[in-house]
Amino acid sequence: MMMNLEEYRKFPEFLSVNELASLFRDVLNDFSSNKIDKNVFLQILSQLMDRQVLTYELLHADIRANVDGVLCDLWNTESYDDVDIILSIVVNLGLKKCFQKIKDSISQRQDIDKAILQEIQETINEVGENILNPYHGLENFK
Repeated sequence: MMMNLEEYRKFPEFLSVNELASLFRDVLNDFSSNKIDKNVFLQILSQLMDRQVLTYELLHADIRANVDGVLCDLWNTESYDDVDIILSIVVNLGLKKCFQKIKDSISQRQDIDKAILQEIQETINEVGENILNPYHGLENFK
C-alpha cells in the first residue's frame, strides 16, 4: 500500500536502518512506477534522509546507488527548490555520482540563476572531498 507524504512526516524521529531501507525501497518503487510525482518523491526522500542521518550509518549501498541514479536524472539548475532539496539529500546520503554531476553542471552552464549558483557553490565548498562520508566531522561526537 502506498503511503502519502503526511504519513512519512508522522514517522518517529528514530527508525532502524532496516526499516529505513524498506521505506527507501518503497518510495523508489512508487516513483519509478509513476505513483508519485517528482516533488512528492523529493519531499519523502528528505523525510527519510532526516531519519537516516540519525542512525549514524550509511544507507545500504544498493539503495544509495539507486537514489544516486534517480537524483542524477532529476538534477536541474532551473528550480531553486529542486536544487535545495537535491543538494541536501546528496550531501546527507553521500551520493557521489550525483555530487559529481552537480559539480559538472556549474562548469557547463553559464546561465544559472545567481541564487542557485551560490547555493551549489557553497555546498561544494562545505563538502570538499568528503562526499562519501556524510558523517565527516561528527566522528568525534559519537
